[in-house]
Amino acid sequence: MKKSKKIFYSEDHLWVMPKGKNTVLVGITEYLISDKDIEKITIDGDENSILYVGDVVGEIITKDDDSIEIILPVSGKLKKINKEVIENPEIILDDPYDQGWLMEIELDQDLSSFSLLTPEEYKQLIEET
Repeated sequence: MKKSKKIFYSEDHLWVMPKGKNTVLVGITEYLISDKDIEKITIDGDENSILYVGDVVGEIITKDDDSIEIILPVSGKLKKINKEVIENPEIILDDPYDQGWLMEIELDQDLSSFSLLTPEEYKQLIEET
């Protein structure tokens, strides 16, 4: 897990990193994918579409044909999809927090209003599972 106070986590194992005033990057935690052999990642939605907390915005498909839903922990406008990760999902395994982000979201409300975990709370969550 990246040691940064500026990263927040969801109980569905996504991370949220503030990028600008009302903009965040969203990605998959290393915990979720550490033992997975990722074949494909899909992101549903087009740039500038409005997304809501709890939306299933895509999925991770493994080479074993398992499917893991990507459940959005924030809401706002989809500004950008990281096409490099879609084309080459191994980037997430190598660098989940810097180059391996999935999408950039312009928030529709303050980040503190979403139910996100601090790094310490997330660490406790994964230790309990």
